[in-house]
Amino acid sequence: MSKHSELAVFGGEKSVTASGPRWPYFSDEEIEAVHQCLLRSRTDGRDACTAAGGGTAEKLELRFAKSLGRRHAISTCGGGPALHAACMAAGVELGDEVITTPYSWGQTVSCIPQAGGIPIFADIHPDTLTLDPERIEPLVTERTKAILVAHIFGLPADMDPILAVAERHGLLVIEDCAQAQGSRYKGTPVGTRAHLSCFSIGSGKNLATGDGGMLAVDDDRLWQMALLAGMHPGRTRREITDPDLKDRIDSLIYTYRINAFTAALALKQMDRLEEMNAWRRRNAATLRQALHGVPGIRPLDLPDTLDPAWHMVPWTFAPDELPGISRAQYVAALRAEGVPISTGYVGTPIHLRRTFQRKEWWLGNGYPWAANPRGDQIVYRQGDCPVAEQRCAELDLIMGGGSWWNDVTPLLDQIADAFHKVTAQPERLARVQT
Repeated sequence: MSKHSELAVFGGEKSVTASGPRWPYFSDEEIEAVHQCLLRSRTDGRDACTAAGGGTAEKLELRFAKSLGRRHAISTCGGGPALHAACMAAGVELGDEVITTPYSWGQTVSCIPQAGGIPIFADIHPDTLTLDPERIEPLVTERTKAILVAHIFGLPADMDPILAVAERHGLLVIEDCAQAQGSRYKGTPVGTRAHLSCFSIGSGKNLATGDGGMLAVDDDRLWQMALLAGMHPGRTRREITDPDLKDRIDSLIYTYRINAFTAALALKQMDRLEEMNAWRRRNAATLRQALHGVPGIRPLDLPDTLDPAWHMVPWTFAPDELPGISRAQYVAALRAEGVPISTGYVGTPIHLRRTFQRKEWWLGNGYPWAANPRGDQIVYRQGDCPVAEQRCAELDLIMGGGSWWNDVTPLLDQIADAFHKVTAQPERLARVQT
């Protein structure tokens, strides 16, 4: 057998030798925007420190809000801080319950106990991997304060029925759009429908500046509450007008403001966000077509209402098409060929992790659960979220998309070749050690 036909896991030549463009990539124009911000900082302190608001950070906030058609945006030092500020603005207090997803990055959920709340996990829909609206309403209690949705991998959640549940029960909805900048739901960008919408502009995201986040909101009081929670008095004294909130302004805050130079970078990078997302969509579509009919891997069956901008590209393992081959063997052989694929991003569903199994949070003494009259009855069990649990344990196949912001045709062709090479030799694949 030649080195070209032998599987790389057994010493053959790798199929994938091309690579995608580096991400994050800062253009000359973006670097110059930071340079100009530095020069302006010699005469305008707002372009060196954002504590008092204004300057480049304010320009970013205005443009970001306008891009979503929202009244307000607040720039933050990260997506996690944006979510925490949103929970506090939503009025989540000690012992309150927030319904959320078990299938996401941990910070989607950690903002809830950070605000003193208790996460209550609803299962995901198998087609979209986001919160299943039908699983939410049975979990609502008199202590439920909000629903926190995550558009994981850039896949928009089914927002309209989720918002309908919230309206029936007087709840607020918070969106975690960290991985979905530019994704669309029913033709409109994510981050436009919930009461509070949070974004990350960290190094791996579709809008990538290294670190940073954004919070978008329409309601004036929610906006001012978020300012009060995470912004410096130098800003809040100027912008908060609600008498009750104005009286609470203090330096007893979370320091969640953005860095001025990060704001300059993000402001300029917004110029090419749609172009980069168009490439991501094109590359994902090309890959889906190239892998059509390949044994062992299936794309998600997404409804037409969802138009993801693909932060990552999830697939479903189909073991019935490769009898006797495990997911671990499948992925090991592909990775040896150079394919950027893994058995999952979430790993252990969040409700089954140590923090929730043992109810160990930084507040100590059993809090926040101890602050809820039914806290002892809130337990997190295997089987609570069967769709998410099966995804993580058996079905997840995840391919990175962070660097797919430009033409990567040679890389996609080689990835497709690797899949055909690996699955053409199932008897060899069955011998892969994991």
